[in-house]
Amino acid sequence: MNIDASTKVMITGASGSVGWVLSKALAGRCEVFGTYASHPNVPEGVTGLKADLCDQWAMKEHLELYQPDIIVHLAAITQPDRCEQNPQLAFRVNFEATSEIARVAGTIGARLVYASSDLVFDGAKGSYTEEEVPRPLSIYGMSKLRAEEAALGLLDGTLVVRSSLMYGFGSPVSKTFLSRVLENLEQGEKMQLFTDQLRNPILIDDLAGAVIIAIEKDLSGIYHIGGPEIVNRHEFGRKVCRIFGYDEALLVPINMRDFPYDAKRPLDSTLNTGKYTGATGFVPRAMDAGLEAAKIGC
Repeated sequence: MNIDASTKVMITGASGSVGWVLSKALAGRCEVFGTYASHPNVPEGVTGLKADLCDQWAMKEHLELYQPDIIVHLAAITQPDRCEQNPQLAFRVNFEATSEIARVAGTIGARLVYASSDLVFDGAKGSYTEEEVPRPLSIYGMSKLRAEEAALGLLDGTLVVRSSLMYGFGSPVSKTFLSRVLENLEQGEKMQLFTDQLRNPILIDDLAGAVIIAIEKDLSGIYHIGGPEIVNRHEFGRKVCRIFGYDEALLVPINMRDFPYDAKRPLDSTLNTGKYTGATGFVPRAMDAGLEAAKIGC
């Protein structure tokens, strides 16, 4: 699908990190509407719309009024522990709201892109392909999986993008893993980072670019998008220290089992991205290049 000045795109969660970067990237190319729940902070050139996903009528009204050609649904409760503590809210926001958006998209003839997560897998093996059966360990993972199933089942042509740990800088009101690490390092505070959880991190800007490419290539179904390297969080932190010039001694290696989480996390939720790369030819930046780009503002 060609994205041009006549195209209307609605991005839910536009004040979040990925939503902000994606909205900003598209703002000069097409008409962009960005929803937010509580922070009316969207990039210049984007029409901001307040929409709490608990209020499905508000989202329905926006969609029916503005009639977007493409809906990129990013908004969600993304904190696994918060989901574990309030399962009803997690399923209402992550699953039920997604189902309603898919239904309305069908009635207005819009295309839907749904952002999911590597946490739909149990982490028993890693390098998961799109064909493997998800087995979530947490309420968050289950709510995202059910939302995937609803979107794909309710609307033909839906694209589900599962991504891994994201890093970089996006919205001024949304923190990322990188920004939290840097905040601790700048204050000279020690930070505990896992050595036994594996992910393939991706720069937020590359994820946003990958989504745009997927839309332009008319991809549908499930695709995995992640970075080309597999690391644990402690290794990631060491790379941050080297590139941003901080003392690695501030990073304290720990095991995930020693941290008092409410929600279980998979040990190895790395994604096999061969299907996406084969379809598009796009390969996200390696971490050193991604962190250097983040350092200078991409």
